[in-house]
Amino acid sequence: MMNPSNQENIGYPASPPPPEDMFPSVNSGVSVDDENPGFDQGHSLPNVDELKTDVKARGGSQVNEDGEAIGRRTGGWVVWLALFLALLVIAVVVGVAVAATKNDTTPSTTNSNTAAQTFVPASTPRPTSAGPAPVATPAPAPTGTASDTRMGEIASWLLDQGISTQADLNEENSPQQQALNYIAVNDEYIMNVPAGSKETPEGYDFMTRYVLATLYYSTFGSRWSFDLKFMQPISICSWYSVLQYVDMTTEYRGAACDQENNQIVALFLNQNNLEGTLPKEIGLLTSLKNLDIDLNKVRGKIPDTYQGLRNMENIFVSGNNLSGSIPSWISSLTKMKNINFSHNLMTGQLPTSLGSFPNLEGLALDNNLFTGNLNAPFNSDLVPGLRNLEQFYMENNQFVGTLGDNFMKDMKKIIYLDISDNMIGGSVPSHLFELPKLFVLDLHDNEFDSMPNQFQATSNLGLLALQKCNFANQQIPPSISNLRSLSHLDVSQNSFTGEIPSSIGDLKNITYLFLAQNDFVPGTIPSWLETLPILEELSLKDTQRTGTIPEFFGTANSNLILLDLDKNRLTGSIPNTLGNLEDLHILLLNRNNLTSTIPASFANLQSLKLIFLEANTNISGSLGTTFCDNPAFVVNPIIIAGCDLCDPLVDCCELCCAEGKECNDGIHVPDLDPIWQLGYQRIFFTFRREDYFMKEGETRHLVQVDALPGN
Repeated sequence: MMNPSNQENIGYPASPPPPEDMFPSVNSGVSVDDENPGFDQGHSLPNVDELKTDVKARGGSQVNEDGEAIGRRTGGWVVWLALFLALLVIAVVVGVAVAATKNDTTPSTTNSNTAAQTFVPASTPRPTSAGPAPVATPAPAPTGTASDTRMGEIASWLLDQGISTQADLNEENSPQQQALNYIAVNDEYIMNVPAGSKETPEGYDFMTRYVLATLYYSTFGSRWSFDLKFMQPISICSWYSVLQYVDMTTEYRGAACDQENNQIVALFLNQNNLEGTLPKEIGLLTSLKNLDIDLNKVRGKIPDTYQGLRNMENIFVSGNNLSGSIPSWISSLTKMKNINFSHNLMTGQLPTSLGSFPNLEGLALDNNLFTGNLNAPFNSDLVPGLRNLEQFYMENNQFVGTLGDNFMKDMKKIIYLDISDNMIGGSVPSHLFELPKLFVLDLHDNEFDSMPNQFQATSNLGLLALQKCNFANQQIPPSISNLRSLSHLDVSQNSFTGEIPSSIGDLKNITYLFLAQNDFVPGTIPSWLETLPILEELSLKDTQRTGTIPEFFGTANSNLILLDLDKNRLTGSIPNTLGNLEDLHILLLNRNNLTSTIPASFANLQSLKLIFLEANTNISGSLGTTFCDNPAFVVNPIIIAGCDLCDPLVDCCELCCAEGKECNDGIHVPDLDPIWQLGYQRIFFTFRREDYFMKEGETRHLVQVDALPGN
């Protein structure tokens, strides 16, 4: 893996591809959950036990195990008459007691009673626990009239402080209503209703517990992969777990608090099967610095109330179903260091204010549906911020237009710049190659039609990806050799003309060189390739190469993993030296004019995964003897070749072609876009989570350890 610096907090992929089921239909219907009807907004079906209870209530019939009514016994009317008389007596006694209570109680005119009259409480399912947790000694839970009074007081306080609205609290089974019911009735931790505002320490703590409960119900907490001790009768500062991987490494997830004042500073809920939407109440947690809900199923827009998160530094919400545009108010969060909205369904143009963060180090908006031009928010002459930006990921969107002369010109700290897979045209700005710390420049799969005539010497650029653009009728500048640190160069699938520059041979650090599918002048395989001793992946596919395959493949270039010479005009024999490539995975010699016997040395290619030999003039030998019938091969490579090479073991070949003919339908063609990702992993900020959960030198033993399947 290429890494230009030793950064302690770097090593986290910014946009890992989400699982296939990461993006279910946004308009999918409400699921039916028989065990938790409260989460189905009233649409659940009764299970067997509920059916039994319902039948009894309606008719008193006995039921069998399937919930079917059984006929009542003769004489049951006597029992019913007795029950009716008993209930009549009880009703009279209760009525007298209620009347007496009303006469002895002075009516209250406080906001608490008003709230109690307008609020409609609902039953709240108790959360399940993924494991043991430290349990505080709770006070007795309120019951009866005391419970109703407490609920009214809490509802009144929440409304007075503007924390939730009356409509949300009254809505049947809303997250806010369920959270209120939990705090008032089911929470055995029993915090006192604050006497002051939410700005006081007591009020903020109380509000935080309610907000986290709202988050739990808003994201269907009972379905989380790990409950992280949420909703347990302990301080919210203990609502976290230590999850352990099979390799014994651990990861902290859950809520983390500041060690000095015990206010919440982080929520790490990544990869925890969160669904639903983000509640607007999160915006009230002004002490929150870090929010990580990567790789979940959260949908909807970023609530406008989140502009109140004035201390927010890092927000990771990649790999969800978030929609809507990036709000212009986001620039008011001036302490922001990292923003990762990758792999969502967000749309619209980027606000100009996005370029004004003074402390921003990482910005990842890739794999969304954003549109517009990138110049406005990232014009160094117009935006005051982004001078500390190191990582910039915008690939796989719908950006158009051109890159201006001032696009990111003064962002001297930038290391990773990826705007690939868009519709950006015009010239590639030459000043991008002058950025002193730039290590990765990925512009591939755009509409660029012109590249710089002269490359300035730079000491740091290691990866340059320009494949699948529109560089028609121009040559690769010989000054490409000035990029001395290049280890990855991909200019394939363009329309470059002229000679392949021999100056590429001066790039002694090159490991990946893809020149495929260009209109170079016909010529032999360049001899200067012999001077590249650490070359691992080489593609000269469809570049009008003539002559023979040189023998330095397998001697000077002994580290080759991929050798692609497909669709050229090569003649002569296949050199025996190719059998020296012990690490070779992919060998493509198809669609040439080779006349050769398969070298016996090919029996040494025990790392081979794929070999294409079809559509040549005359290649002879037996692939069955070389590969398929060779006990040295634990797994046979995928082979496409002439049928005479596959005989007598026809099953040896994936595809068997008539002599000199092509029969590969393209299914097995290796992907040119870009194989380098197998060896290069995108870099992004990662949290040292333990710093948020433990003081220096302190070890907390009362944390649960849950096994995770893998790292």
